[in-house]
Amino acid sequence: MADPFDRKLEEWLDYPEAPRPEAFVIDVMQAVRREQRMRQVILWAFGLVGGVFGLLGAIMLSDSFGRLLAVIRGLPAMGTMQVALFIVGAAAFYIWFMNDDWSTES
Repeated sequence: MADPFDRKLEEWLDYPEAPRPEAFVIDVMQAVRREQRMRQVILWAFGLVGGVFGLLGAIMLSDSFGRLLAVIRGLPAMGTMQVALFIVGAAAFYIWFMNDDWSTES
């Protein structure tokens, strides 16, 4: 007579069906897509928050920085500040939009 403990152990260790590789790959790819979407949401959220803080900082500094440039160069303060902010904003947008990599790899 077979030991009931051995039979129970065999039932526990028995693997009734081999896993389908397609199902595993599909599950992994769905998890990867979900994580990519989460990453994009996080990047957009922090990018927008950073942009808002950048705009607020530019607005707060525009008057004092414009006065400094007007004293140094005798240029119109508001026009100089607007041009500088536009150039910096355009460069930041270009770098963000084109996703340039500034690494020094060969």
